[in-house]
Amino acid sequence: MLYLVATPIGNLKDITLRALEILKSVDFILCEDTRVTRKLLDHYEIKNKKLIAYHHHTDAKKTAEIIELIKNNNVALVTDAGTPGISDPGNILIAALAGTGFDLSAVSVIPIPGPSALITALSISGLPTDKFIFKGFVPHKKGRETFLRQVLEAKETVVFYESCHRIIKCLEQLNLFCRDRSRPVQMVVCRELTKKFETIYRGTAEEILAQIKKEFPNGTPKGEFVIISQ
Repeated sequence: MLYLVATPIGNLKDITLRALEILKSVDFILCEDTRVTRKLLDHYEIKNKKLIAYHHHTDAKKTAEIIELIKNNNVALVTDAGTPGISDPGNILIAALAGTGFDLSAVSVIPIPGPSALITALSISGLPTDKFIFKGFVPHKKGRETFLRQVLEAKETVVFYESCHRIIKCLEQLNLFCRDRSRPVQMVVCRELTKKFETIYRGTAEEILAQIKKEFPNGTPKGEFVIISQ
């Protein structure tokens, strides 16, 4: 069996009893970063587990070895935080497993639901959630302007991620693009969800930018950011 196990996005208490049960029972755990996963396992006194690194940079040879492992063992896949397969290569592993010609019906792929930063942010946004678009991370360079313009042009609520190193630039660009629009675009920016310094900013890009610059006048804001626009 291959279990896709959601893990906390910040607060270690945000993990299900079922997830802990699976992590205790499997033969191997595939991790984005073994050091991060080890902290979680140590916190819940889950010992003697074989951890194997699996992430965006895992090459074809290593992936093939992991596929063979899955065929003969019970394996859990986790990401550093949140649900595997969401802005994470978990979906690539499943596609690779199918691409080997192996009958996926012979391996049970089982989701163990739990925390997800995008759903957590949407739940407190106050913006329409009956329909929404999730766009993942903003491109660093190529396609960045197109990405942000598409966010503003969307009719549905849009959710995306940005790093602490580029959040100021992101909001500055959004504010610039918003000037061409007939109505202000309402946004919610979530920082450090479920963690000690969790902060929710609400308003236009210009208003949120001013709030963040006031809070961090001397440097780069800290933490992970989820941006919601409507």
